[in-house]
Amino acid sequence: MSMDFGKFLKSPEYDIKIITYRDIFQVEALESDRFGEEYKKLSASISMSKIDLQKMGIKSGDRVKISNNFGSLVVQARESKRDEPEGLAFMVNSPWSNSLVSGETGGKGIPEFKNIDAKISLSKEEITTLDKLMKAFSHI
Repeated sequence: MSMDFGKFLKSPEYDIKIITYRDIFQVEALESDRFGEEYKKLSASISMSKIDLQKMGIKSGDRVKISNNFGSLVVQARESKRDEPEGLAFMVNSPWSNSLVSGETGGKGIPEFKNIDAKISLSKEEITTLDKLMKAFSHI
């Protein structure tokens, strides 16, 4: 009888810097179907270069876990349509990306949304739901 040791192995983690941005299509989806499926599809994702995806063994459409000291969530990986610099990833400004933002403002009064340091790894978990994100925020 052989044991499946593969299920005990954790996917390797990679360092990534996340830049958030606003997206007109996501805003439109939010306005037409408040927090519906189209909004989730556009928001619960991370765009990365083809080179980074290959280097990390991730395919466009795979689920990935993103974690840092402020939060942890699962989103869908997407290959960027542009040639992004290696090590940079992009997420639409949303409850998903905001869960990785520090409350620290460095005296500026505004948290840092543009340079989020995190770890990324392949995941078999389901994409984090908006309900789960809101529950995480509610205890703060």
